[in-house]
Amino acid sequence: MILEARSVGKTFPDGTRGLDGASLGIQTPCFMVLSGTNGSGKSLLARHFLGLEKPDSGEVLVDGKPLATCLAEARRRIALVFQEPEHQILGMTVREDVEFGPRASGTPAVVRERTVGEAIRAAGLSGMEDRLASALSGGEKRRLAVASALVTRPELVILDEPFNDLDWAGASELLGLLLSLRAEGTGILVVTHDLEKCLAHADRLAVMEAGRVIRDGSPAALWDSLPALGLRRLPGSVDALAAMTWAGKPA
Repeated sequence: MILEARSVGKTFPDGTRGLDGASLGIQTPCFMVLSGTNGSGKSLLARHFLGLEKPDSGEVLVDGKPLATCLAEARRRIALVFQEPEHQILGMTVREDVEFGPRASGTPAVVRERTVGEAIRAAGLSGMEDRLASALSGGEKRRLAVASALVTRPELVILDEPFNDLDWAGASELLGLLLSLRAEGTGILVVTHDLEKCLAHADRLAVMEAGRVIRDGSPAALWDSLPALGLRRLPGSVDALAAMTWAGKPA
């Protein structure tokens, strides 16, 4: 799948320019990071990819077709995990939450049972099917949100600030899940300013500023430029950062 934003512009009612000609192409499978300082427009652009926001100018395309002409299909192929996982939890238990979407859409029980089981296993929640969703840890709630997204077998999963409020163990656990999905052919787009937890494992980094994509390349190519872009860069190389994400939290 090829997902494209072409010169997308968005102005809020108070006159604030949220997106100012943002252009970005994503081809799956991938592990891509979209970053930028607060207010740069990265979460807003992600919402445009699902049709949750409509641009004032420019367009979003899915495999060359305008998003508006294939919105239902696009939402089956693209899943969004919101910044606060609690906003997506609709079932009492893990199983009830993951099967909420398929049940609501009328998926036959036999198919629903298979796809729900696959999504729970893929998210590393096997054995927790009957646990109360409200009793899960922060990291487990993130994985539950991912499981609920995976139940439609999307080609691309977009995660908005997925490492917020996670300790290093929880973040490493989530990163491992995302890398497993990437290895199986699912596209991953992580929208975050928290680069230290995922950047070293990404194929590509795009950076936004003032509603535009201003840099786009490999993490290694952009590593030295991060401070000038207003983003935190740890001492050392991007390869050293990759080792630290598994060894423990950087000092």
